[in-house]
Amino acid sequence: MKKITTLSAVILCGLMDAQYCTPTFQYDAGSNMISNVTFGNINNNSTTNSSTVQEYEDFTSLATDLVAGNTYPISVKGPSSTFPSDVMVYIDFNGNGNFDDAGEGFYIGRLEAANPANAFTVDNTITVPANASGGSKRMRVLKNTNVLAYSDPNAENSIHSACDSGLRAGQTEDYTVNISGNNTSFPFPYCGAEGITSLTVSEISKVEFAGITNESQIDGNSSVIEDFTGTIFNASRGNAYPITVTGGTHGQTTVSAYAYIDFNHNNQFDADEKFNLGYLDASNPVSGHESGITSETITIPANALLGNTRFRLVKAYESNSWMGTLENLPCPSGWVIGQVEDYTINIQPEILSTAEVAKDKSIEIKIYPNPTHENITIRVKEGLEKYEIYTVAGQKISEGNSDTVNMNGFIPGTYLIKIQTKNKKIITEKVIKK
Repeated sequence: MKKITTLSAVILCGLMDAQYCTPTFQYDAGSNMISNVTFGNINNNSTTNSSTVQEYEDFTSLATDLVAGNTYPISVKGPSSTFPSDVMVYIDFNGNGNFDDAGEGFYIGRLEAANPANAFTVDNTITVPANASGGSKRMRVLKNTNVLAYSDPNAENSIHSACDSGLRAGQTEDYTVNISGNNTSFPFPYCGAEGITSLTVSEISKVEFAGITNESQIDGNSSVIEDFTGTIFNASRGNAYPITVTGGTHGQTTVSAYAYIDFNHNNQFDADEKFNLGYLDASNPVSGHESGITSETITIPANALLGNTRFRLVKAYESNSWMGTLENLPCPSGWVIGQVEDYTINIQPEILSTAEVAKDKSIEIKIYPNPTHENITIRVKEGLEKYEIYTVAGQKISEGNSDTVNMNGFIPGTYLIKIQTKNKKIITEKVIKK
């Protein structure tokens, strides 16, 4: 293990003193402990003695070095006495003393039932965000038995947060990771201009999206890829946002604009993360320059990962002629006439509202008891298709299709329950857990 510097040691001491929450289990760790964690330089075997094992083990003296933007394999081993067990890993990347922020939780997998001597191992990878702040950070490994997974292999993850108070049986282990910044400049970790063989810069002059307008030079002297990642567009899952792009056309009619958004945070732009914004017209809105405008709409998918990610806008001349085939690609290559601008987009939870929608007189619904101490029952005349439960901040914490919802493990407070009927109507109501 690499020696921790004096500064890192000071930060580490502060982390160990931080008031991180501790999950609680209905039963003890027993035969459901974590027996090994392997991650970077950490390869820690812990006790499998059911009579001495603790629900929480502090291994923050064990650390590994990580580089922002890199991906690392992780494996977690442990028995699961009767029911399969879920494994989550949390890393406090921003060092704010909790694991609640977007991008700080990783589902590693599900361990099948086995005794300690024959325990299984789950493997996965963890990608450190390219913008993760440097220093020593707390890492939490959390394991919990999943009763529903005994009969349903597709049962949802039983761990809802790093501080879950409704866990059944398992264990928590805390470690330390030391994060250093990457040595690669913008647009890392995304591709840059390395694939371009011949270039004419034809600039984007204005972008209007999600309530923000960004204007830039149109004089032919700009960089082929401009860094506007300090400009953050805020957008919510499931919502549609108009976008308008203005820029140079060099008098051509086939200058297209495309937006690319890394919704799954895998540091590349996949085929389903592409938006065709159309061709710029010949309206010439930039005085003294041949320029045009195009407008379209970008809809944020309901399954987009929350938090900040890269938004890339590419404007390029397309053709199939003596110059060859020129395409508008997320990673420019070959002969290019155009420009790329990179932004940041902050994907936020779906905007939920309890107003008006539940007042549809054609929908007959009852949710009781409300407030509740444990369970609620849903009665919908049209039939229940599914439900989803959210915190008031918009974080989804549970879902299912049963008309009885177990809220026993929920922290007392107000929640939003989104109900979809068999005839595809959506209703959102408040539920209070005492």
